[in-house]
Amino acid sequence: MSIMRASMLTLLTVIALTVLTGTARGEAKGTYLYTLSDFTGSVPTSSARVSVDDFHKEVYVTSGDLIRVFNDKGMEIYSFGENLNVGVLYDAAVDEKGNIYVLSHSYERKQFIITLCNFRGEPIREISLTNIPPQFQGISPSRMVYRKGTLYLVSDSGMVVVMTDANGVFKDGIDLFPLMDVKSDDRGKRGRKGEDRDKEKKELKRDDYGISGFSVDHEGNLLFVSPITAKAFIVFADRTVDSFGKRGSAPGRFAIPRGIVRDKSGNYIVSDILRCVVMIFDKKFDFITEFGGRGYGPSNLIGPTEIVLSEDSKLYVTQLTERGVSVYNIVGD
Repeated sequence: MSIMRASMLTLLTVIALTVLTGTARGEAKGTYLYTLSDFTGSVPTSSARVSVDDFHKEVYVTSGDLIRVFNDKGMEIYSFGENLNVGVLYDAAVDEKGNIYVLSHSYERKQFIITLCNFRGEPIREISLTNIPPQFQGISPSRMVYRKGTLYLVSDSGMVVVMTDANGVFKDGIDLFPLMDVKSDDRGKRGRKGEDRDKEKKELKRDDYGISGFSVDHEGNLLFVSPITAKAFIVFADRTVDSFGKRGSAPGRFAIPRGIVRDKSGNYIVSDILRCVVMIFDKKFDFITEFGGRGYGPSNLIGPTEIVLSEDSKLYVTQLTERGVSVYNIVGD
Protein backbone atom coordinates (compact mmCIF):
# COMPACT_ATOMS: atom_id res chain seq x y z
CA MET A 1 0.00 0.00 0.00
CA SER A 2 2.83 2.38 0.87
CA ILE A 3 4.48 1.63 -2.48
CA MET A 4 1.27 2.51 -4.32
CA ARG A 5 0.96 5.73 -2.35
CA ALA A 6 4.56 6.64 -3.11
CA SER A 7 4.04 5.97 -6.81
CA MET A 8 0.86 8.04 -6.83
CA LEU A 9 2.60 10.93 -5.06
CA THR A 10 5.45 10.79 -7.57
CA LEU A 11 3.00 10.86 -10.49
CA LEU A 12 1.07 13.78 -9.02
CA THR A 13 4.31 15.66 -8.44
CA VAL A 14 5.38 15.20 -12.06
CA ILE A 15 1.98 16.38 -13.32
CA ALA A 16 2.03 19.40 -11.01
CA LEU A 17 5.53 20.38 -12.10
CA THR A 18 4.53 20.06 -15.75
CA VAL A 19 1.48 22.28 -15.30
CA LEU A 20 3.41 24.85 -13.27
CA THR A 21 6.21 24.94 -15.82
CA GLY A 22 3.79 25.56 -18.69
CA THR A 23 1.98 28.25 -16.75
CA ALA A 24 5.15 29.98 -15.67
CA ARG A 25 6.41 30.17 -19.22
CA GLY A 26 3.17 31.75 -20.40
CA GLU A 27 3.31 29.57 -23.49
CA ALA A 28 1.41 30.71 -26.57
CA LYS A 29 -1.52 28.73 -27.88
CA GLY A 30 -4.13 28.94 -30.59
CA THR A 31 -7.86 28.89 -29.84
CA TYR A 32 -10.45 28.43 -32.58
CA LEU A 33 -12.84 31.36 -32.97
CA TYR A 34 -14.86 30.94 -36.18
CA THR A 35 -14.73 30.40 -39.94
CA LEU A 36 -15.20 33.35 -42.31
CA SER A 37 -18.85 33.29 -43.35
CA ASP A 38 -21.74 35.00 -45.09
CA PHE A 39 -25.41 34.84 -44.15
CA THR A 40 -25.72 31.30 -45.56
CA GLY A 41 -22.80 29.83 -43.61
CA SER A 42 -19.06 29.44 -44.02
CA VAL A 43 -17.65 30.67 -47.35
CA PRO A 44 -16.19 27.65 -49.24
CA THR A 45 -12.84 28.86 -50.60
CA SER A 46 -9.75 26.77 -51.36
CA SER A 47 -6.13 27.96 -51.09
CA ALA A 48 -7.28 31.57 -50.90
CA ARG A 49 -5.03 34.55 -50.26
CA VAL A 50 -5.77 36.66 -47.18
CA SER A 51 -4.83 40.26 -46.42
CA VAL A 52 -5.71 42.08 -43.20
CA ASP A 53 -6.53 45.78 -42.99
CA ASP A 54 -5.68 46.40 -39.33
CA PHE A 55 -6.63 50.08 -39.47
CA HIS A 56 -10.18 49.52 -40.71
CA LYS A 57 -10.55 46.06 -39.10
CA GLU A 58 -11.39 44.32 -42.36
CA VAL A 59 -10.15 41.13 -44.00
CA TYR A 60 -9.69 40.64 -47.76
CA VAL A 61 -9.88 37.13 -49.22
CA THR A 62 -8.82 36.60 -52.84
CA SER A 63 -10.18 33.44 -54.46
CA GLY A 64 -11.21 32.80 -58.06
CA ASP A 65 -12.42 36.00 -59.70
CA LEU A 66 -13.59 37.58 -56.45
CA ILE A 67 -12.10 39.54 -53.59
CA ARG A 68 -14.38 39.14 -50.59
CA VAL A 69 -14.29 41.62 -47.73
CA PHE A 70 -15.13 40.52 -44.17
CA ASN A 71 -15.61 42.57 -41.02
CA ASP A 72 -13.83 41.92 -37.72
CA LYS A 73 -16.57 39.45 -36.72
CA GLY A 74 -15.85 37.24 -39.72
CA MET A 75 -18.95 38.15 -41.75
CA GLU A 76 -18.76 39.02 -45.45
CA ILE A 77 -19.86 42.60 -46.07
CA TYR A 78 -19.19 42.98 -49.80
CA SER A 79 -17.14 41.67 -52.72
CA PHE A 80 -15.61 42.93 -55.94
CA GLY A 81 -13.25 41.87 -58.71
CA GLU A 82 -15.43 40.23 -61.33
CA ASN A 83 -15.62 43.46 -63.34
CA LEU A 84 -12.00 44.57 -63.08
CA ASN A 85 -11.05 42.89 -66.39
CA VAL A 86 -7.43 42.46 -65.36
CA GLY A 87 -7.05 38.70 -65.76
CA VAL A 88 -6.64 36.13 -63.01
CA LEU A 89 -6.66 37.60 -59.51
CA TYR A 90 -3.66 36.52 -57.45
CA ASP A 91 -3.51 38.69 -54.35
CA ALA A 92 -4.64 41.91 -52.71
CA ALA A 93 -3.10 44.30 -50.17
CA VAL A 94 -4.45 47.35 -48.36
CA ASP A 95 -2.64 50.51 -47.28
CA GLU A 96 -3.30 52.79 -44.30
CA LYS A 97 -5.79 54.91 -46.26
CA GLY A 98 -7.90 51.95 -47.29
CA ASN A 99 -6.63 51.89 -50.88
CA ILE A 100 -6.54 48.38 -52.30
CA TYR A 101 -3.72 47.04 -54.46
CA VAL A 102 -4.77 44.09 -56.62
CA LEU A 103 -2.20 41.76 -58.18
CA SER A 104 -3.35 39.85 -61.26
CA HIS A 105 -1.95 38.10 -64.32
CA SER A 106 -3.38 38.78 -67.75
CA TYR A 107 -2.98 35.97 -70.29
CA GLU A 108 -4.19 38.32 -72.99
CA ARG A 109 -1.52 40.94 -72.21
CA LYS A 110 1.00 38.28 -71.13
CA GLN A 111 2.05 40.19 -68.03
CA PHE A 112 1.21 40.81 -64.41
CA ILE A 113 -0.85 43.86 -63.48
CA ILE A 114 -1.08 45.89 -60.27
CA THR A 115 -4.36 47.79 -60.07
CA LEU A 116 -4.93 50.49 -57.48
CA CYS A 117 -8.55 50.56 -56.29
CA ASN A 118 -10.43 52.71 -53.83
CA PHE A 119 -11.98 51.26 -50.68
CA ARG A 120 -15.04 50.17 -52.66
CA GLY A 121 -12.91 48.12 -55.05
CA GLU A 122 -13.39 50.56 -57.91
CA PRO A 123 -10.26 50.80 -60.10
CA ILE A 124 -8.34 54.08 -60.01
CA ARG A 125 -5.30 53.31 -62.14
CA GLU A 126 -2.70 50.72 -62.97
CA ILE A 127 0.67 50.92 -61.25
CA SER A 128 3.73 50.36 -63.44
CA LEU A 129 7.09 49.41 -61.98
CA THR A 130 9.89 51.90 -62.67
CA ASN A 131 13.67 52.02 -62.17
CA ILE A 132 13.85 48.24 -61.88
CA PRO A 133 17.46 46.96 -62.20
CA PRO A 134 18.10 44.43 -65.00
CA GLN A 135 18.46 41.47 -62.62
CA PHE A 136 14.89 41.97 -61.37
CA GLN A 137 13.10 43.04 -64.56
CA GLY A 138 11.88 39.55 -65.37
CA ILE A 139 10.02 39.03 -62.10
CA SER A 140 6.59 37.41 -62.34
CA PRO A 141 5.13 37.90 -58.86
CA SER A 142 2.72 35.38 -57.42
CA ARG A 143 2.04 37.27 -54.19
CA MET A 144 2.06 40.81 -52.85
CA VAL A 145 2.45 42.28 -49.36
CA TYR A 146 2.05 45.90 -48.24
CA ARG A 147 3.93 47.03 -45.14
CA LYS A 148 4.56 50.62 -43.99
CA GLY A 149 4.67 52.26 -47.41
CA THR A 150 6.42 49.41 -49.22
CA LEU A 151 4.99 46.94 -51.71
CA TYR A 152 6.70 43.54 -51.65
CA LEU A 153 6.29 41.67 -54.94
CA VAL A 154 7.26 38.04 -54.54
CA SER A 155 7.94 35.27 -57.04
CA ASP A 156 7.55 31.97 -55.17
CA SER A 157 9.06 29.88 -57.96
CA GLY A 158 11.79 32.40 -58.82
CA MET A 159 12.58 33.05 -55.12
CA VAL A 160 12.92 36.77 -55.79
CA VAL A 161 11.45 39.77 -53.95
CA VAL A 162 11.15 43.27 -55.43
CA MET A 163 10.31 46.15 -53.10
CA THR A 164 8.77 49.38 -54.43
CA ASP A 165 7.04 52.41 -53.00
CA ALA A 166 3.28 52.81 -53.31
CA ASN A 167 3.71 54.18 -56.85
CA GLY A 168 5.83 51.28 -58.11
CA VAL A 169 9.21 53.03 -57.91
CA PHE A 170 11.97 50.53 -57.13
CA LYS A 171 13.38 50.63 -53.60
CA ASP A 172 15.21 47.33 -53.22
CA GLY A 173 15.35 43.76 -54.42
CA ILE A 174 16.60 40.49 -53.06
CA ASP A 175 17.37 37.08 -54.50
CA LEU A 176 16.46 34.60 -51.76
CA PHE A 177 18.06 31.53 -53.30
CA PRO A 178 21.67 32.35 -52.35
CA LEU A 179 20.54 32.94 -48.78
CA MET A 180 19.06 29.48 -48.34
CA ASP A 181 21.41 27.07 -46.65
CA VAL A 182 19.68 24.01 -48.01
CA LYS A 183 22.49 21.55 -47.25
CA SER A 184 22.98 21.96 -43.51
CA ASP A 185 21.01 21.91 -40.26
CA ASP A 186 23.85 23.58 -38.37
CA ARG A 187 22.58 26.71 -36.61
CA GLY A 188 26.15 27.73 -36.01
CA LYS A 189 26.31 28.79 -39.65
CA ARG A 190 23.49 31.30 -39.29
CA GLY A 191 24.28 34.90 -40.01
CA ARG A 192 26.62 34.22 -42.93
CA LYS A 193 26.23 36.57 -45.86
CA GLY A 194 24.37 35.46 -48.96
CA GLU A 195 27.38 35.72 -51.24
CA ASP A 196 29.30 33.25 -49.06
CA ARG A 197 26.44 30.78 -49.17
CA ASP A 198 26.21 31.17 -52.93
CA LYS A 199 29.76 29.85 -53.41
CA GLU A 200 28.80 26.63 -51.65
CA LYS A 201 25.75 26.05 -53.82
CA LYS A 202 27.00 26.15 -57.39
CA GLU A 203 25.96 22.53 -57.88
CA LEU A 204 22.37 23.23 -56.82
CA LYS A 205 19.67 24.06 -59.36
CA ARG A 206 17.29 26.91 -58.67
CA ASP A 207 14.45 25.08 -60.44
CA ASP A 208 14.63 22.31 -57.83
CA TYR A 209 13.48 24.66 -55.09
CA GLY A 210 10.89 27.32 -54.36
CA ILE A 211 9.44 29.23 -51.45
CA SER A 212 6.04 29.59 -49.86
CA GLY A 213 4.27 31.63 -47.21
CA PHE A 214 6.22 34.87 -47.61
CA SER A 215 5.45 37.48 -44.93
CA VAL A 216 6.99 40.58 -43.38
CA ASP A 217 7.09 40.85 -39.59
CA HIS A 218 6.66 43.99 -37.45
CA GLU A 219 10.43 44.62 -37.54
CA GLY A 220 10.63 44.43 -41.33
CA ASN A 221 12.27 41.00 -41.45
CA LEU A 222 11.35 38.73 -44.35
CA LEU A 223 9.93 35.31 -43.49
CA PHE A 224 9.31 32.34 -45.77
CA VAL A 225 9.37 28.55 -45.82
CA SER A 226 10.86 26.02 -48.20
CA PRO A 227 8.49 23.05 -48.66
CA ILE A 228 11.24 21.07 -50.41
CA THR A 229 13.80 21.34 -47.61
CA ALA A 230 11.25 21.52 -44.76
CA LYS A 231 12.79 24.65 -43.31
CA ALA A 232 11.66 28.11 -42.24
CA PHE A 233 13.84 31.13 -43.02
CA ILE A 234 14.19 34.63 -41.61
CA VAL A 235 16.07 37.28 -43.62
CA PHE A 236 17.16 40.29 -41.57
CA ALA A 237 17.76 43.85 -42.78
CA ASP A 238 21.52 43.28 -43.12
CA ARG A 239 20.81 40.29 -45.42
CA THR A 240 21.94 37.75 -42.87
CA VAL A 241 19.67 34.76 -42.54
CA ASP A 242 18.54 32.33 -39.88
CA SER A 243 16.60 29.11 -40.32
CA PHE A 244 15.01 26.31 -38.36
CA GLY A 245 12.99 23.16 -38.85
CA LYS A 246 13.43 19.41 -39.13
CA ARG A 247 11.47 17.05 -41.30
CA GLY A 248 9.24 14.52 -39.58
CA SER A 249 5.73 13.63 -38.48
CA ALA A 250 6.11 14.18 -34.73
CA PRO A 251 4.83 17.35 -33.01
CA GLY A 252 7.05 20.30 -33.90
CA ARG A 253 8.40 18.67 -37.06
CA PHE A 254 7.81 19.79 -40.63
CA ALA A 255 6.32 17.49 -43.27
CA ILE A 256 5.45 20.13 -45.88
CA PRO A 257 5.51 23.65 -44.38
CA ARG A 258 3.46 26.22 -46.27
CA GLY A 259 3.10 29.42 -44.27
CA ILE A 260 4.93 31.43 -41.62
CA VAL A 261 4.27 34.59 -39.59
CA ARG A 262 5.75 36.11 -36.43
CA ASP A 263 3.79 37.61 -33.55
CA LYS A 264 4.70 40.65 -31.46
CA SER A 265 6.25 38.45 -28.76
CA GLY A 266 8.72 37.06 -31.28
CA ASN A 267 7.08 33.66 -31.63
CA TYR A 268 7.09 32.02 -35.06
CA ILE A 269 3.88 30.41 -36.32
CA VAL A 270 4.15 27.83 -39.13
CA SER A 271 1.44 25.92 -41.02
CA ASP A 272 1.99 22.41 -42.38
CA ILE A 273 -0.23 21.31 -45.25
CA LEU A 274 0.48 17.58 -44.86
CA ARG A 275 0.30 17.28 -41.07
CA CYS A 276 -2.74 19.61 -41.06
CA VAL A 277 -1.48 21.59 -38.08
CA VAL A 278 -0.29 25.04 -37.16
CA MET A 279 2.83 25.07 -34.96
CA ILE A 280 4.17 27.75 -32.63
CA PHE A 281 7.89 28.18 -31.87
CA ASP A 282 9.49 30.68 -29.52
CA LYS A 283 12.08 33.27 -30.57
CA LYS A 284 14.83 30.67 -30.03
CA PHE A 285 13.03 28.29 -32.42
CA ASP A 286 12.06 25.93 -29.59
CA PHE A 287 8.74 24.19 -30.18
CA ILE A 288 5.89 25.35 -27.92
CA THR A 289 2.69 23.77 -29.19
CA GLU A 290 0.56 22.98 -32.21
CA PHE A 291 -3.16 23.03 -32.95
CA GLY A 292 -5.66 22.11 -35.64
CA GLY A 293 -5.18 18.51 -36.67
CA ARG A 294 -6.71 16.68 -39.62
CA GLY A 295 -10.48 16.44 -39.35
CA TYR A 296 -13.80 18.09 -40.12
CA GLY A 297 -14.58 19.50 -36.70
CA PRO A 298 -14.78 23.29 -36.34
CA SER A 299 -11.27 23.59 -34.90
CA ASN A 300 -9.70 21.02 -37.23
CA LEU A 301 -7.85 21.76 -40.46
CA ILE A 302 -7.71 20.19 -43.91
CA GLY A 303 -4.55 21.10 -45.81
CA PRO A 304 -3.73 24.46 -44.19
CA THR A 305 -1.84 26.67 -46.62
CA GLU A 306 -1.55 30.43 -46.14
CA ILE A 307 -1.55 32.05 -42.69
CA VAL A 308 -1.90 35.75 -41.84
CA LEU A 309 -1.74 37.34 -38.39
CA SER A 310 -3.59 40.55 -37.53
CA GLU A 311 -2.49 43.19 -35.05
CA ASP A 312 -5.12 41.95 -32.59
CA SER A 313 -3.63 38.42 -32.69
CA LYS A 314 -6.19 36.77 -34.94
CA LEU A 315 -4.63 34.09 -37.13
CA TYR A 316 -6.33 33.49 -40.48
CA VAL A 317 -5.68 30.02 -41.93
CA THR A 318 -6.65 29.11 -45.50
CA GLN A 319 -7.30 25.48 -46.40
CA LEU A 320 -7.88 23.02 -49.23
CA THR A 321 -11.12 21.28 -50.33
CA GLU A 322 -13.27 24.40 -49.96
CA ARG A 323 -12.85 24.39 -46.18
CA GLY A 324 -12.64 28.17 -46.22
CA VAL A 325 -10.66 30.36 -43.85
CA SER A 326 -10.52 29.39 -40.17
CA VAL A 327 -9.74 32.04 -37.58
CA TYR A 328 -7.86 31.39 -34.34
CA ASN A 329 -6.90 33.62 -31.46
CA ILE A 330 -3.21 33.47 -30.56
CA VAL A 331 -2.80 34.05 -26.83
CA GLY A 332 0.11 34.00 -24.39
CA ASP A 333 3.77 34.76 -24.93
